[in-house]
Amino acid sequence: MAYPLPPVALVTRVGTVQGADPYDFYLREGSAVRGRIERMLPADWSWAGKRALDFGCGSGRVLRHFLELDPAPELWGCDIDGASIEWLQANLKPLHVFRNELMPPLPVQDGFFDLIWATSVFTHIDRWSEWLLEMHRVLAPGGVLIASWLGEGIWDAMVGEPYRPAEIGVTVLRHWQVGGAWVFHSEWWLREHWGRAFDVLAITPPPRLPDGSPEVTHSYIALRAKPGQFTAAELERPAPEEPRELAGMQTNLRLLRAETDGLLDGSIEGPEPEPTSGWRPGPRLRQTLRRSPLADPLRNVRRELRARRR
Repeated sequence: MAYPLPPVALVTRVGTVQGADPYDFYLREGSAVRGRIERMLPADWSWAGKRALDFGCGSGRVLRHFLELDPAPELWGCDIDGASIEWLQANLKPLHVFRNELMPPLPVQDGFFDLIWATSVFTHIDRWSEWLLEMHRVLAPGGVLIASWLGEGIWDAMVGEPYRPAEIGVTVLRHWQVGGAWVFHSEWWLREHWGRAFDVLAITPPPRLPDGSPEVTHSYIALRAKPGQFTAAELERPAPEEPRELAGMQTNLRLLRAETDGLLDGSIEGPEPEPTSGWRPGPRLRQTLRRSPLADPLRNVRRELRARRR
């Protein structure tokens, strides 16, 4: 069955490639992401009787490719964009969709879903621990979460330096940016921090090009919810005796300093001015950086470094 396509503004909102036909890219990328999700599912997975959520579904780029599954699961989607949700409600009737807010909770009961996928979502969420715990809450016991993350390949292209996982934990840049921050991870950090509430089932890095370099694309992680209750503090706590924790914070601090310099000299486009005259970069930048989710950890790093110099 051929399903209708959304308006081009909703198609391009979820991403496109310069020079490509937006609808062709929308359909090809949605189909490709469906394939990545299915390859990450456990070997004994069956869709029969399952309820699945596309967290950050946009205008259904990925969801539409699951509509013909047999046996058919109960398919849900949510997004912060009201126009996308309204279009889905009017045009893709088999789906159950709702608009969510920027912060939890989702308007569903505990243990509601058997599967959640979140592609290009945790790549932009700087308040990651609250949303990861919400995924845990709404998953049924043993439920599966599949998420994409920015690692090797994407790091090299966007940050402009080699990807050294031992020096990277979670790195948040451009958190003022429309569409969300750039949030990068390393595999060890995901296993350490996300692994406190989930068992890691699989991690898929970017495919390699003929020259051995990674493709500029997302990595994927599949997780199974552990039993129990967890807190944001438990997930965020640095691992004791893990030198990569400090190294990762130092890398983020170095990049934030470079980002600040870029905002000040104009080489990086900063946040939109307030709707008043007389905007000054200095105070606005200080306010921007203070809102960073890494503000407190980075202050701790600075204190530790100062203590070591004494």
